[in-house]
Amino acid sequence: MAMNRKARAVLAEGPVTGHQQVEMLQAGLDLLDEGITVFDRDLRLVAWNNTFLRLLDFPPAMAFVGAPFDSFIRYNAARGEYGPGDADSQVHERVAAARCFVSHVSERTRPNGTILLVRGEPLPHKGFVTLYADITDRRSVESLTQSKNAELEEKVRRRTAQLESANERLTRANEEKTDIAAALRRSEERLRLINDTIPTLIGYFDKDEIYQYANKGYIDRFRAAGPITGRAVRDVVGEHVYAQVGAHLRHALNGHQVTYEYSMPIDGQTTYARSTLVPEKGPNGETLGCFVFAYEITEQKRMQTVLLQAQKMEAIGQLTGGLAHDFNNLLTVVIGNLAALQDHRPDDADLNGFVEPALQSARRGVQLIRRLLTFSRQQPLEPQAVDVGRLIGDMIALIRRSLPESITLDTDLPEMPVFVVADPGQLESALLNFVLNSRDAMPEGGLLD
Repeated sequence: MAMNRKARAVLAEGPVTGHQQVEMLQAGLDLLDEGITVFDRDLRLVAWNNTFLRLLDFPPAMAFVGAPFDSFIRYNAARGEYGPGDADSQVHERVAAARCFVSHVSERTRPNGTILLVRGEPLPHKGFVTLYADITDRRSVESLTQSKNAELEEKVRRRTAQLESANERLTRANEEKTDIAAALRRSEERLRLINDTIPTLIGYFDKDEIYQYANKGYIDRFRAAGPITGRAVRDVVGEHVYAQVGAHLRHALNGHQVTYEYSMPIDGQTTYARSTLVPEKGPNGETLGCFVFAYEITEQKRMQTVLLQAQKMEAIGQLTGGLAHDFNNLLTVVIGNLAALQDHRPDDADLNGFVEPALQSARRGVQLIRRLLTFSRQQPLEPQAVDVGRLIGDMIALIRRSLPESITLDTDLPEMPVFVVADPGQLESALLNFVLNSRDAMPEGGLLD
């Protein structure tokens, strides 16, 4: 709340300076749920946040400027955080690794079941900054999109950790109260460098929906011509995006934190992003403005669509398999009775004139059932020599019924047999899938040959 009062005073004074922008951004980052620590070259604690203490269950009294790194390691070893073993050896091993000052990323499962993601980055003049995130819930809901999401989130966490480390260094400089001007200049330079590459969109707008801060990622996404500071949200994001987010902005300015998704065309492609608006409150509860934190979710959306389609196809396959078995039983009875009737009166030409076409139709029905079972993955594969031209010719009628009148089917089958070794049902299924995909790609009609 103290930082919020500073940000409020800054907005009342007029144009925002670089130092004031940093303070405003720090106030927003303090609302995040990740734990942060910064240790110097002597492995002495210089900055932290309360989330770090909460996530790792450290007593608040342990965290103070100058606290040794090994005191936290020893506390963890004593309570069994690193599993069985000699506590002194565990402390020595981890302190030695920390003194290497190299980038590192690891996951650790605490005895209480909490899964923490720990990311460390070395500082330019030794020391390191570390980000601690509780990823227990995330691990429980991963699905087919896990690999793509993990790759995207890895980039976001890495760049976000750099941004947060710069602001934590600013906090350290303020707490130490030494050489404030020089510390601010160094921190502002680091902040500008990180903002040039971070993929997270970070911004702040006041109660009149006027931007007071935006990082480079924010500016680049909306293709803003010139600085964003001082411009209206509607002017920056455009009418297409504002029509989707305007109601959320007003809800946030009424004092409610809100998370939403929106789409935006970029270079002819529709992209998606997820944003969180965090209101900044005044001493009397009034909303002064909102912090914006957003990141790209286009790939996640695509993978969710793929997963949904796969689930639909699985359900169709199960239904098809059940129906195919039922019809197969019916056709078995029909074919058996027709064959018995034909064998009983083989010389009756009139009877055979009716029985033989019925038998042929029933046998074609059996072949159709076999194709349905193959589609539902309930029919074993039987590779054999298949005449491709004949197979396609037999499927022409089925293919034509699968296409709308707006699509013209042109076939040019070989005169001589062309054989391949394949399961006929699988080959038919692949051909039908090709036809259906072509149909979906030509909504206005066209030629399929």
